[in-house]
Amino acid sequence: MSGSPRVLVVEDNPKISTAISLVLSSAGITALETARTAHEAETRVGRGAPDLLLVDLGLPDRDGVDLIRLLRARAFRAPILVLTSATAPDRILAALHGGADGYLLKEDLDAKLAASVRDLAAGGTPLSDAAAKVLLRDLRRRAPAPRYDSGPALTPRQSAVLELLSTGASYCEIGRDLGMKVNTVRTHIRSLYDKLGVENRAEAVNLAWARGLLRAAG
Repeated sequence: MSGSPRVLVVEDNPKISTAISLVLSSAGITALETARTAHEAETRVGRGAPDLLLVDLGLPDRDGVDLIRLLRARAFRAPILVLTSATAPDRILAALHGGADGYLLKEDLDAKLAASVRDLAAGGTPLSDAAAKVLLRDLRRRAPAPRYDSGPALTPRQSAVLELLSTGASYCEIGRDLGMKVNTVRTHIRSLYDKLGVENRAEAVNLAWARGLLRAAG
């Protein structure tokens, strides 16, 4: 998306909302609105869909996961980033399976929020380290036993990108580790998705485990 994204922050704690605004404003992301309840978020989305949604899970009137599911059921397509203190695996998986595109802990607000919002706006899936580990374990558990029918061969670069995707690395982190620009990372990921016949990171990693394309963690 071009220009500064229109960000709706769904957070009932005014101090945290202020901290979010300061972090994003310092990164040049200034088009912010705030909703303190799920109901207020629904109303604001109904008046005009934001480009990005930041959602706390501990809202006073409705669970944040339920809000995410409700918005997705109403065909809300904009990226959703969970920003929460919840680290329980069931909460992380419920949010991601419910329609969230990323999951960040509030303890990482200062260090990672601005980069995560930009990554999300660029089509990435920003995850805290805890969320990435939970998602990877879940994908491995769900994946059928490897059949080793690997399909079209991946290039060494695509394999390297796939390995990093499976760890929850952001596009920026993949580019840094592989010495590529972010736009080049996006090109490789799109090519990888096309070759695997998938649409997103979760599908790519799940299929890769089923086909034996990923190394088991040591």
